[in-house]
Amino acid sequence: MRYIEDIGKKGDYIEYKFNRPRMYRCPQCRVKGRRIEVITRWVKHVGLLNRRSWIKAQVGVYKAKCGCGQTFQAPIPGVPYRGQYSYEVRNAVANSLIRDRLPYRLVQQRMADDYQLPLSLGFIHRCFNWAHAQIDTEVHWQFVQTHFSGVLCIDEVHEGEKTILFATDPLNDFTITFELVDQNDQTHMDAFLQRLKDRGLKVAVAITDGSPLYKDSLQSHWADIEHQLCIFHVIKEVNKVILDGVRAVKNRLQRQGNKGRKRKPGRPTTQAQKQRHRRQGMTKKEQATFIWDHQYLIVRKQDELTDEEKVDLALMIAIAPELASFRRFNQQFYALFNKDITPQQARYRRTRMVNNTDYQTNPFLARALKKLDPTRFEKMIVFLAWEKVDRTNNHVERNNRVFRMLQKTRYKRRKVHTLEKALVLDLYARMLKHPLFPALLEQQKTKVFPRSYPEPARLKKVA
Repeated sequence: MRYIEDIGKKGDYIEYKFNRPRMYRCPQCRVKGRRIEVITRWVKHVGLLNRRSWIKAQVGVYKAKCGCGQTFQAPIPGVPYRGQYSYEVRNAVANSLIRDRLPYRLVQQRMADDYQLPLSLGFIHRCFNWAHAQIDTEVHWQFVQTHFSGVLCIDEVHEGEKTILFATDPLNDFTITFELVDQNDQTHMDAFLQRLKDRGLKVAVAITDGSPLYKDSLQSHWADIEHQLCIFHVIKEVNKVILDGVRAVKNRLQRQGNKGRKRKPGRPTTQAQKQRHRRQGMTKKEQATFIWDHQYLIVRKQDELTDEEKVDLALMIAIAPELASFRRFNQQFYALFNKDITPQQARYRRTRMVNNTDYQTNPFLARALKKLDPTRFEKMIVFLAWEKVDRTNNHVERNNRVFRMLQKTRYKRRKVHTLEKALVLDLYARMLKHPLFPALLEQQKTKVFPRSYPEPARLKKVA
């Protein structure tokens, strides 16, 4: 490195003097051309210690003896042809966009602050396109095919008029692929699954939400597949019905108005009000308000309740004893999906709930029981027969949140091709950081997996 003072360019620079031979081949027709002059080029570069750097190169200019009849320059190592910035500058911009997920203007500000490089937004976008052009998607597919566990997690994200279909592997924690489609319908879903099958993925278990798009399509592509419904979505549906019942109880009490013990004049503190409620009782209207404010306690798991919440829950049931049925139903419903039980135990517990006359006579709980249809219930307990298979599709949901964050930082990518490039770049960047990726590189070199790297997870039946 040398310090530049004589020409007014302050900073470090790397000097190249070897790219000026007497003859050089034309980059278009590959015919040798004769050197007609030597010029000095200064190329902006990313240096160390946040200092402006340059590449100083004496470049030969040549005249091609061919049909193109154009003059051309010899290339500079690490610099695009006739480029003003080195590839290191492009890499710094691309890393800020992809790895750090910064919007264009923040990348522009970072390059100006850290390297004193005033870059235009157009150049930053060209760096984005350049980074996408460097990606070999087949490397990613090779990674997927080598490490696929046999468990497929699928979900869709709506982006304006478009829909993005995502597929992930929850056991080995990576995104398999995505597809941007015009409409979220059966045709596009079938084509998406067919693409996965054509790639040679052998799926044993698929985890999805309750969308009807997956019901028959999965079975048609993989005959022996087991379909796990996301328990989170099922619990959400059942809890909504239970809370509808709690709301009905609240409304009944509220219609009775101020019947019951009257409260004293004044506006007591919250603590004093609770003490008075337990000491003197509440009006029907106050009881309704209390139940409404604490309705979430009915659907909360028992081990998640605090001591104060347990007292409030007991008071709710004392006010309206019919809430005890909702509470008991909710806790028994959670118990259906405990990870430490067998499928046979889950079926037995379901049968007891379905045959419970208290639940059958309650209109809200009768609606909730319909969610436990035998055929549908079998899809809810698939995870009990497999090791490490999740009950939910949270893995692909987290993938969806990553996409939302990408869109938020860029203030919405609207063009389809830009959106696809951003997804490909993020997909590839996360693959490079995956702990199993070094094993793939080593395999390409030695044709065997080294023992020093972790083994990918594989789907196994519960013993």
